[in-house]
Formats: sequence, structure tokens, C-alpha cells
Amino acid sequence: MKKLIKSVNWQGALFLLLTPPAALVLTIYHLKTEGFVWQIWVLFAVFYTLTAGSITAGYHRLFSHRTYDARTWLKWFYALFGGAAFQNSILIWARDHRVHHRFVDTDLDPYSINRGFWFAHLGWMLTSNAVPVKMEPYGRDLEKDPVVMIQHKYYIPIASLMCFALPVGLGYMVGSPLGGLAVVGFLRVVAVHHMTFFINSWCHFFGGQTYTDKNTARDSIFMAVATFGEGYHNFHHIFANDYRNGIRWYHWDPTKWMIQIFSLLGLAHNLQRVPQSEITRLQLEMEEKALKSRLNNKWQMQFQTQLDSLKQQIQSAQARFEQLRAEYKQLAHDQWERIEELKFQIRMAKIEFRAGLQQWRAYNSFLLAGVPVRA
Repeated sequence: MKKLIKSVNWQGALFLLLTPPAALVLTIYHLKTEGFVWQIWVLFAVFYTLTAGSITAGYHRLFSHRTYDARTWLKWFYALFGGAAFQNSILIWARDHRVHHRFVDTDLDPYSINRGFWFAHLGWMLTSNAVPVKMEPYGRDLEKDPVVMIQHKYYIPIASLMCFALPVGLGYMVGSPLGGLAVVGFLRVVAVHHMTFFINSWCHFFGGQTYTDKNTARDSIFMAVATFGEGYHNFHHIFANDYRNGIRWYHWDPTKWMIQIFSLLGLAHNLQRVPQSEITRLQLEMEEKALKSRLNNKWQMQFQTQLDSLKQQIQSAQARFEQLRAEYKQLAHDQWERIEELKFQIRMAKIEFRAGLQQWRAYNSFLLAGVPVRA
């Protein structure tokens, strides 16, 4: 019993377990005594966006993965509003997350889904020994950042002021300090908590594996909508150094758009992107693996040559497209005479790539529709 008591992270456990009932009781009391104050709910939406965005764009994509560089002003923005999310300091959050990526799905993964859905979601934070590896080496670069270290040193007062005192003050300005505390403070922090926690649980349990099946991370459009774009988690685990999670223009990834806006404003720079050819290569490998899992060995051998040829055609066309696009950007300012020619060649390369991809998909459909499959 004593060993069990000692293993509990009492500070974290009490906060995580008591804030949901506190949010429920205080919000109900606020609504009963003061009615619906629309300004409070506007403040909830704004404060939720600022704190959740500071976790996804700041704690996660900037500090944990270094997918872009940011000016000091923007770092302080993340440090203050990320603190309001009450998910620990940047240093501790990022170290835990780097260890998760380094040892994903193993016994050294602090929130391994293999220990259960609810352990990955919440349970790992209730124990003081959930991270069995030495953490210090995973934050050496962060320890050189003054913003990170000042926030870490004064984390509790910063988080308390931003999470509760500021909402009370904002609530007072619109005539409801109780509403500020209940809705903008407690209810908002609980919502941001579980938005983040579902990435560790849901996105390792439900969804598709588009780019790799070497870990449990999964892409979930539902969770992408709910988590500012973090739900494209299978992509993220294989391409963690890309500032995007949703790579298509239609992918719901507000965090990506936020970083792009900061870049236009000069607050962010050196945005990292994985070459599209590498993304396509892994996507084709997963599609081929799915096809082979349904075909028997005889048919696999018969059609493998054609599959390899189509895959090579796609990759060659895309490589040429990327090469021409890079050359176009390089020449755009000083060699205008080649621009129109390059534009035409880029269009042709893109058409060739898309035609090859359509052939690949059509051939896969043909094989699945007309050949024997595994019992």
C-alpha cells in the first residue's frame, strides 16, 4: 500500500481528477445564478483557441520537433498561453514527447498505447514513475533557450495567473468574474487537456495507417478537426520534422495555417517540409502491402513486375516534377527566358505523375476484382 501511495503523482493526479467536476459544478452554478452571458462564451472560444494553438504550434511543432524557427516574441506568446493550458512547462512537455517518439510502443514509451487506452490518455500522468528513461539528454537544446528556462523556473505562477487569474479578470470586465473562472478558466482548461490527451490515446487506437504500419500511430480526420490538425498522426510519427500534419490543401490543419500566417508576418521562418517524393514512396508501399495481403502468392508473383514498373513511373515523374519546380524557383528572378518553357515542362511532369498514379490505382482495383484472393 505504501509503495502504491508513493508511486502516485499527487500534484498532477489531484489537478487532473478534480478540475472536471469543478468545471461542471461551477459552470452549472454560473448558469443558474447569472444566466447565459454570451460574452463569457466568446471569451471561452478565444481563450481555447489561444491555449490549444500554443500547445499544437508551440509546445509540439516548435519546441518538441523544431519544425520551424520562431522569434522571441512568438516564443513568449507560446510560453504564456501554453502555460494557461496547465500541461506542464515547455521543457518537461517536450522531453516527454521526444521520448515517446524515440521509444514509441515499447516499454520505454511514457504513454504507450500497449498499456491500455486510458493509460495512454490519462493514467501515465497519475504516476510518478511512468517515464522509465533518463530524461535530461532529451532537452539539452531547450535548456539553452532563455524563454524555455524562465517559463520552467516560474511555471506555477505563470500557469496560475494565465489559467485562472486572467480569465477571472476578463470575466470581471464583462460583468461575470464567476463565469470567467468557471467557463474561461476551469471548463476551458479541461477541454484543452482532453483535446491533447486524445492524440496519445485515440490516435494510437482508431484510424488509418496511410504511410507506415511500423508503429501504432493512426490518421483520424475526426480527431484532426477536434485537435487543430494533430489528428493526422500516422503522418506525424513518420515525418515528425515536417511543420505540417495535414499535407493537402483540403486537410483540416489550423496549426499549419497558423504557422504559415506567422511566417508571412515575419515571426516564424525556416519552415521544414518533407519532400513529396518521400511521402509518395511510403504511401505507395502501404498501398502495395495492402494489395499483397489480399492476393495469393501466385498472383503476387505474376503481377509484381507490372506493379514495380508503375511505381517506378510514378516516382520518376514526381522526382522530375520536383526538380523542375526547384529549378523554376531558382531561375524565376534572373533567367526569365526559360520560365515559360519550364512552366510547360512542369505541367507535363505533373500530368505524367497523375496519369501514373491513376494507372497504379486502376491496376490495383483490377487485381482485387479479378484474381483469387486469400481465404
